[in-house]
Amino acid sequence: MKRVSTMAPPPEAGSFRARLLARETLVGTFVKTTSHQTVEVLGGASLDFVVLDAEHAPFSRDALDLALLAAKAVNLPALVRVPAARDELIGNALDLGAAGVIAPHVRNAAEAAALARASRYRGGTRGFSTSPRAGRYGLTGMADMIVAGDRQSVTLAMIEDEAALACIDDIVASDVDGLFIGRADLALSCGMNTLDDPLLAQHVETICAAATRAGKPVAMFVGGENEVARHAASGVTAFVVGSDQSLLRAGAFAMRGAVLEAAARPVRQ
Repeated sequence: MKRVSTMAPPPEAGSFRARLLARETLVGTFVKTTSHQTVEVLGGASLDFVVLDAEHAPFSRDALDLALLAAKAVNLPALVRVPAARDELIGNALDLGAAGVIAPHVRNAAEAAALARASRYRGGTRGFSTSPRAGRYGLTGMADMIVAGDRQSVTLAMIEDEAALACIDDIVASDVDGLFIGRADLALSCGMNTLDDPLLAQHVETICAAATRAGKPVAMFVGGENEVARHAASGVTAFVVGSDQSLLRAGAFAMRGAVLEAAARPVRQ
């Protein structure tokens, strides 16, 4: 039987997926507070995208729905890190209007291929309905939705397990759009207890090199701008910098420090 590829058709020019695949430098942040207002605020901050963390934050289906509605309202591409690479979780996120999904713990080429299939209509297993937000509540025709869904939906496989390193070339050769390096879980899987371990840096280089050979993008979480230059040199192009929580905390610390400094400053008479 002839294999039907799950590779999506070329993206629409200028779309988030097109920019990601072209390996433009993109800047986003995690959203971990289940607040649609937070997404709206971030939409005014000139970010390229956000990642709704449905794996480690308490996003119910209703909360995810509202957050994705807010993202659409401010024209902010929102990826969803699903709790697990299951068809129904992936399909739900895409139906609600996510720009794409990030699937955790992709350990081999078979799991990467399953992720790609779950995200695609043609050659895939994504359930079809025009009734959700992605189908404009029934206004989008079947043929148009099939094409649009497959052209627009981003699929990123998280590499965060030691087992994935042995078959990284096979994973990146699958029909997923690119990789997302999860350094913390990768370090844990390899028996490390710090992100500063030199061996972890080597693993990141190995993953990036495989993606570069395949011409595919790599995304990664970084704690701040001080980490960007060295990972950009390795081939990372999409940076998830901190989170709404860390941005709020940093802003509060900076505000308090500025106020205390101003209050202690002598007033010239």
